[in-house]
Amino acid sequence: MLRLGRTSLGYSRRFYRVLAIESSCDDTCVALLERPSEKEVYLVEHLKSTLNSVKEGGIIPTRAFDHHQASIATLTQQIIKSHGLHSNPPDLICVTRGPGMKGSLSIGLDFAKGLSVAWAKPTVGVHHMLGHLLTPRFETFNTSSGPKFPFLTLLISGGHTMLVLSKGILEHEILCDTIDVACGDALDKCARSLGLRGNNLGKELETYVQSTQDHWFNHTFNDIPKPLYNKRGRVDQLAFAFGAFQGYVNKQVASPQFQDSHRPSLAYQIQKGIFDHILNKIELTLSKNQDKLQGCKDFVGSGGVASNMALRQSLDNYFHSKNFNTHYPSLGLCTDNAVMIGWAGIELYESGLTTELEVCPISKWPLSEIESVSGWIKNK
Repeated sequence: MLRLGRTSLGYSRRFYRVLAIESSCDDTCVALLERPSEKEVYLVEHLKSTLNSVKEGGIIPTRAFDHHQASIATLTQQIIKSHGLHSNPPDLICVTRGPGMKGSLSIGLDFAKGLSVAWAKPTVGVHHMLGHLLTPRFETFNTSSGPKFPFLTLLISGGHTMLVLSKGILEHEILCDTIDVACGDALDKCARSLGLRGNNLGKELETYVQSTQDHWFNHTFNDIPKPLYNKRGRVDQLAFAFGAFQGYVNKQVASPQFQDSHRPSLAYQIQKGIFDHILNKIELTLSKNQDKLQGCKDFVGSGGVASNMALRQSLDNYFHSKNFNTHYPSLGLCTDNAVMIGWAGIELYESGLTTELEVCPISKWPLSEIESVSGWIKNK
């Protein structure tokens, strides 16, 4: 269980408190935030419980469903007791509505609606990826250093890889998306094929690569995939593609010529190949969208994979050369958390939106269509 302490941040019209819930995948998360003034926001407490999937080697949706069922009430009860919410309930409840695994989403959404009915408080159903995208605004809101609209975001996780241009809270255009699997999914599968084990295989791969840097060049792999490279009939395709990397690792590991001494080299080169592909497609996307990016000077890297320091360094080098400011969530807020849901819910609430009690979870919900789904209540 992860606990985050009280942190000073920034913005609001009057004092109110927010209870936030995240349950889109295998992390059960609950947070309490406060808005004491227009220039302040406080993270009061954040609790997180993650399903242990080491033995299974991946997330099984039915086990994640059971984990949320077993965890969400207990975590919420801890926050209620610790902060006197029985007698003084929060003013707003924010919860992930989608996208994600529908069973997992339903646990959090139904629980939030129950609290909304019991406390007679409004609810905001939050888009999960919007939470990731806005996190650096939360952490820097009382300073002049945070990302300002319009800004560019690489949302990169186990479920999504996309480059997004954001012109406002509800105005997002996906400039480049993956056409097969997400980057985080590819990193996880490559790590598993390399023999690594853990609850977060992408992180295990990063740790392994860093710990074996003296052996990166024990062996050279000359044919690391370069997905969607230009060829006759396909030139400058604006898309990410990561499926080829897992197939390549499987083929190398199964080869009779593969030796254990080659493993650090393969791990390093496959991670580098994946990140090089991301940078190449970002560069192509920016070159093809110069008119749309006028006035855009901030870049955000967010989502679980954005915690990878090698990727951050590559992104910094590229975007700083283009005179962009770069922003990333703190490491504890890169992976799924309820803090980002609370903050995104606050931004939506203060733009005049709450959510009807009749809404259902949305497993697939394009970031470019946040406001187009049913169930919004417009209060302005």
